[in-house]
Amino acid sequence: MPQDPKKQQKAVMKKRKKLAGQHKVSPKANLTFSKNAIIHDARSYPLLECWISSDWKNEQPGLVQIIIARQQPDGRVCCGLYLVDKLCLGLKNTFVRTDYSQQRYQREVFEPVDMRTPLIACDLELAQQMIYASIDYAAQFGFTPQRDFNQSQYLLTPRGELPEPYKITFGRKGKPLYIAGPDDNSRFIIQQLEQTAGPGNFNFMSPLADF
Repeated sequence: MPQDPKKQQKAVMKKRKKLAGQHKVSPKANLTFSKNAIIHDARSYPLLECWISSDWKNEQPGLVQIIIARQQPDGRVCCGLYLVDKLCLGLKNTFVRTDYSQQRYQREVFEPVDMRTPLIACDLELAQQMIYASIDYAAQFGFTPQRDFNQSQYLLTPRGELPEPYKITFGRKGKPLYIAGPDDNSRFIIQQLEQTAGPGNFNFMSPLADF
């Protein structure tokens, strides 16, 4: 069953205080680990915390931010960030950061995201279900995850290993809704939707439109 968000929030804050009180890790402690090795082993590391946009259930605005942080063997933090478009494109952006101190992770990763999009603590099941299901939804229309998912996938457990207890709705009113972003190749995306969903079976909106 889905966990109580308030209890999750308290547990995360308690863990943060504990980590903050630990001794700082020497910069030399992780010299034997390359970035690629850390990333590829990341799913075996203890989960530190997991965050998701507080409005993840809402149809609007349709974009969901997710942060998954794990503790490296040397005590530092590695984390994956995921931007999910629930309305059309699936996993729109993602990247990984490694070898961060707890303080740097807070300052450069968590706080900037939380300022733009308020976050709430969540369990890994919700984060993974959101990510994997969005990829599956977008695949129906020929869209694939942003290429850095080749790395950020290792912050997740493999598909099928965790339950998927959440009800998550994709698209809007039964159809994909593409809201053009500033860095999108909108012409290509619309052509792709015409070929896969078919004319009249998707909606398009400019970012300045009210929906």
